[in-house]
Amino acid sequence: MAIVLSAASAGFSIVLLGYLNRLAADGVAGGVAQALPVGIGLILIMFVTSIASGTYLARFGSATIAEVRADLCLRYLKLDYEKLLEIGKHQVTGSLVADVGRLATLFTVLPLFFFNGMMVLFSFGYLGIISWQLFLIFAAFMAFAIGSSLYLMGKGARAMAAIRDEEDELFEHFAAIANGKKELLLNPARADHFSGVVGESIERNRKLGYALQKWWNHGGTWSSTMIFTALFTVVLLGTSWLDVPPVTLMQFVIVVLYLMNPLNYVIVASQDIAQGFASARKMSSLGLTAPVTTSPAAAKPAQWQQITASGLRYRYNASDAHGFAFGPVDLTVNRGEILFVIGGNGSGKSTLALLLTALIKPDGGHLAVDGEPVGDVPGYRQLFSTVFFDFHLFGHVVDRTGKPAPDKTLTTLLRKMDLQDKVSSSGGKLSTMDLSQGQRKRLALVQAYVDDGEIFLFDEWAADQDAEFRRYFYLELLPELRARGKTVIAVTHDEKYFGQADRLVKLEQGQISPAGAQDHGGTTPCTPSTTPSNSTNETVSPSSAT
Repeated sequence: MAIVLSAASAGFSIVLLGYLNRLAADGVAGGVAQALPVGIGLILIMFVTSIASGTYLARFGSATIAEVRADLCLRYLKLDYEKLLEIGKHQVTGSLVADVGRLATLFTVLPLFFFNGMMVLFSFGYLGIISWQLFLIFAAFMAFAIGSSLYLMGKGARAMAAIRDEEDELFEHFAAIANGKKELLLNPARADHFSGVVGESIERNRKLGYALQKWWNHGGTWSSTMIFTALFTVVLLGTSWLDVPPVTLMQFVIVVLYLMNPLNYVIVASQDIAQGFASARKMSSLGLTAPVTTSPAAAKPAQWQQITASGLRYRYNASDAHGFAFGPVDLTVNRGEILFVIGGNGSGKSTLALLLTALIKPDGGHLAVDGEPVGDVPGYRQLFSTVFFDFHLFGHVVDRTGKPAPDKTLTTLLRKMDLQDKVSSSGGKLSTMDLSQGQRKRLALVQAYVDDGEIFLFDEWAADQDAEFRRYFYLELLPELRARGKTVIAVTHDEKYFGQADRLVKLEQGQISPAGAQDHGGTTPCTPSTTPSNSTNETVSPSSAT
């Protein structure tokens, strides 16, 4: 429909122009009474088709932009966490901000580009009707003009990919300005150095942008100059050599002048189109152009008893022989137990958490549920409710079905986490998330409770809590979860509370230490316990912890 309406609008514009030219050349042969209805009719038809074309193109463009944005958001939501780690979060931000904007511009410009392209095409056809000799002269000049303009614009187009890569670095710097604000304020020397780094990146982007705009403008200026040169040559040769009648020359000149506006638009819009396709290529390189299918969430595995990790291996930056290597690790997680994962910084605790939740795929070994490979178990990830070390808080708290949590439930949980004076909810929407880090972790725990998976995984959850709430977490909340039949996997450094675990797993340099995974705390893995350990069991010596 967009093509038909654009072609009709452009065609009737040229028909009207031809009719006006004929009237100017031949006069009103049949009188005003005959010319008036024809002229008014053509004007109305051109007006109606132009309005219809513009309206439909606006609808088409806005709908396409919305569809592109929705599709890209879906692609990012479906993107594997491992792929996100590979391409970098700053590139995701850059793509959502820069690439989506340029694609939106592309789809806004394309309809008008097509309309003006049709105008140029019909104008060329009409010039051939007026005088094929003059048209051949004009077309020869225009072929040279277009070819040379494309060459000049191509020199600028080569800067587009470099600009897009440079923007990724800029977005990374911009994120650091917000995320590292405290450190920058506390260390003026670091702030000065960082300002220099950002300045260098901005300057590189400026130079590339200058090259792009310079050559593109040169191409457009050259094209316009060549049109006037062609027009001058046509008039000169038409009068002195081809002996073309003045009326024909005047008609030819009028059409060429009419042609300049749509032709200039085609040239100018080419830059937006080229940038849009550059962004599309960038997104393709990030793996965001494969077909995306949506399917209903699979149900959680029912009545599982054991998760087994056998020979799990993983290496960050697989191409780097010196990158951190995790594994091989053999581990069993039993239903209903509290398992503490301990070890020093960089020992692989968070990597183990990511592998157990199947957010990253092992390079070797396998993960199984009751002997069945995780890849063959629908909804395996839905077993987990988590608070990772780098957790994210969402403004709306929803359950596993995607429904907002009842305010009564949230009020109870907020009181449980001692947040009732800080946060409230309305329709599942939280009133604020502007809290201290410890309070934000409690709010994340509220979200995990509403999520209510069968396995609760905590990555250094208690690290930012005060002594009283840390005690509350280990001595009351964890036993309470086990009493509800939940399995708890907690990455922790809190030696004082190691006795609350059914088992301890200590990691060293990406492997389970020689002491392995051992029973601890005096409770059997699958037996619920509602009574916190007494004070004599709260302290575990480092030697016994290993």
